[in-house]
Amino acid sequence: MNELYQPARLTSSLLKVWAMDVATLLIAHYVLSLGSVREASRALERPVASVSAALSRLQSHIATPLTTTVGNRILTTLEGRRLGRDLSRAADLILEIASLSKTEEPSVERHAARISVSLLALSRFIVMARTGSIRSAAIEIGIGQPQLTRQLKSLEKDLGLTLLVRTAAGAAPTPEGKQLLTLSEDLETIWLRISDRAGDRFRRASMMTNLGSVTPLGRESRIARILALLAAEWPRRQPRNPLFISSTNAEELLSGLNSRLYDIVLLDTVEVPAGVDHRVVSRSGLALVGPADLLVEPHDLRRLLLGTPIALPSLKSGLRQKFVTLIEDILKPEERARLSFIEIDSIPVIANLVIEHGHLALLPQWAISGLDDKMAAIPLPQTYDMQLSLAWKRGASSENVAGLVQRILADGGLMDA
Repeated sequence: MNELYQPARLTSSLLKVWAMDVATLLIAHYVLSLGSVREASRALERPVASVSAALSRLQSHIATPLTTTVGNRILTTLEGRRLGRDLSRAADLILEIASLSKTEEPSVERHAARISVSLLALSRFIVMARTGSIRSAAIEIGIGQPQLTRQLKSLEKDLGLTLLVRTAAGAAPTPEGKQLLTLSEDLETIWLRISDRAGDRFRRASMMTNLGSVTPLGRESRIARILALLAAEWPRRQPRNPLFISSTNAEELLSGLNSRLYDIVLLDTVEVPAGVDHRVVSRSGLALVGPADLLVEPHDLRRLLLGTPIALPSLKSGLRQKFVTLIEDILKPEERARLSFIEIDSIPVIANLVIEHGHLALLPQWAISGLDDKMAAIPLPQTYDMQLSLAWKRGASSENVAGLVQRILADGGLMDA
């Protein structure tokens, strides 16, 4: 059978892909091209919730993120940009399909954003139009003739068109049916490209273990070594269950753990919410780092903090939480309000601010071993040590993952006693 018609015989996960409706593709194109759910909502006169749901539905159907959110803005992912060209062409075809049908809508765009026609229905219409027989088409697709007849009638009703002329010898497309056939064939070709390898992504995603981690502070850091060990050892112990590792800050990791985005996370804090178990993996001493001519003995931390600009990560990080604890122990509330600092969630940038621009910073002690003569460090007491922890939601599945991760780290000598 021609590969073009394979969707009719696909597994349930790919039938889900082909159940995509054309309105969803159009709406998703508008979101990507306008860069805003609200703008797309206004352009198509659809509720914001419906537009947002359509974008989520497409991303779920093809198992590929097309956008990412930064604050209140929607940014297109690299894959979203690649697929955006096909979505744009698909939207043009859907508008042409909408222009064929009879409607009382004030604009073709508004009408197209409301058409409840699936790509699967159009694909089966293509088979029927080409074979010239509902019976032959039903056999080729692999469904019953009554079921296909109902689907074709439903397609005609949804579009408000007569698509087929039925005779004793079979069925033939009407003039509108021929136009729809050409548009549907082009749309199907585009959809095959957009949904390419969706089945593999569904299967891989269903078996994948997702590990989130705070961003490594450098190649020599304990975090980087832990992640590299897990990436190398996991395929040997779980060859059928791939491991996906992503990095962000502690706050977003805990949020992702709660929403089941992650199975397990590696945090630089032990402050975890209820329902989350954790195990300390390692501890690292911290030091206040700055220009050598400022960090002279005897150390006056209060003077240094109040008189020197400070480079810090945001409050979403465990390192910043440690800094907050430090200044609460040293400074009065009115003094803390006078601190001069800049927030940057990038340790390499913070290190450059210290080395090249005379800022203070709070860094792990391992990160300061290579400082030149112009720099100095004040080691802090153990009470300020940074703790690296594994955290996971309570439940058999997550606990099994946590147990395996801990065994790998213990075998690799990266788990503190």
